[in-house]
Amino acid sequence: MRVAVILIAILWSAASIVAFVRTRHKPLDAKLTAAYILIYPLLASLLYLLHPAPLWLAVPLVFGFIPWLLAGPHLGRILRWPEQIRDDEIIGIPRGYWLWGGIGAVLLGLVFN
Repeated sequence: MRVAVILIAILWSAASIVAFVRTRHKPLDAKLTAAYILIYPLLASLLYLLHPAPLWLAVPLVFGFIPWLLAGPHLGRILRWPEQIRDDEIIGIPRGYWLWGGIGAVLLGLVFN
């Protein structure tokens, strides 16, 4: 099972590298979104290989799946219509989600560790 998960992550990363290269001359938000699509599976694979991981590290990474899932459609939209980029968002997710969601996830992990 580990080999299958790692293989999927490698294939996804290869596609993400292509997406990242295609955003070379695009706005910063497109580059950040492509980088997140690339980096998240690598971090998830690393966490899976380092099992058991402390919950203060695992819980935020699990919650990071939500923006990662939404990053693909967001990247498609901003590549077609760059004017849809908003200043108060990072990869299409409001900054408040990143700030309070990250703090909450780490605290949740610490409490249940």
